[in-house]
Amino acid sequence: EHAQSILISGESGAGKTVTAGRILEYLCSVGGQKDGDSSTVDPKMIVESNVLLEAFGNAKTMRNHNSSRFGKFSRLNFSMADGRSQICSVGVEHYLLETIRVVSQAKGERNYHVFYQLLRSGVGKRYGL
Repeated sequence: EHAQSILISGESGAGKTVTAGRILEYLCSVGGQKDGDSSTVDPKMIVESNVLLEAFGNAKTMRNHNSSRFGKFSRLNFSMADGRSQICSVGVEHYLLETIRVVSQAKGERNYHVFYQLLRSGVGKRYGL
């Protein structure tokens, strides 16, 4: 009935990304679709999109092999249906923290994961990469 918020913060390597993923999975499991209901958001799609966003914003650093180099504000909106809360919409705002990483990285660090994933997939050959 009332707006709720969860703020996840901590030092580098403290587990913020994993914690956010687990919370998202939990909220999707309790507010997910009922069988055969296509009027609500599919929780599986929400969880899987989170993994995709991480590929665009995570990179290897000296301190962490999967370091988030971005901030993210996720909003899950719930509505009541048959006496049960269900996810009715989702929104994500993405804040890239290190735009310089796209063109330059410190020694021993890497660019964002998505670039390596594209090259490894073979798709880069189509574009001369």
